[in-house]
Amino acid sequence: MRRFIFTFLLLTAVSFSQEIKPLKAVFDCAVGDLNWISLRLSLIKKTAESLMKEGKDYKFVITIHSHCIPVVDKDAASGKRGEKIKLIQSQLKTLKEFYGVKVKACSIAMKRGKVKKVPEFIEVVPNSWITLIELQNSGYAFVPF
Repeated sequence: MRRFIFTFLLLTAVSFSQEIKPLKAVFDCAVGDLNWISLRLSLIKKTAESLMKEGKDYKFVITIHSHCIPVVDKDAASGKRGEKIKLIQSQLKTLKEFYGVKVKACSIAMKRGKVKKVPEFIEVVPNSWITLIELQNSGYAFVPF
């Protein structure tokens, strides 16, 4: 009987001590193919939906730099390209507002890409590589586009 009680107490203590940690990922967008970017964003949304359905906690961040930076331009060009950028911005806004995904744009890439204004839901960071390093060092999995 003592053995049973000891085992029960030990298992109970172990189960309480194991904290359920959120699944953390940083999705890094550096590509310039707007169709590819849109597809990846829809996959991030489906992933978040799946985790929510399974009752799992998550923390997602999207970093945007390099050839991907035009997607954060609030003054996107008109025409077909501008329409696609506006669609991507809508996807990013949905991910932020409904799924809690943080969206971070690189200030260095914005200067190089001549992006002056971003939508209000996008955070501008001084250097996206530093952001990536910090996130990875705090346990975020790196997922490139």
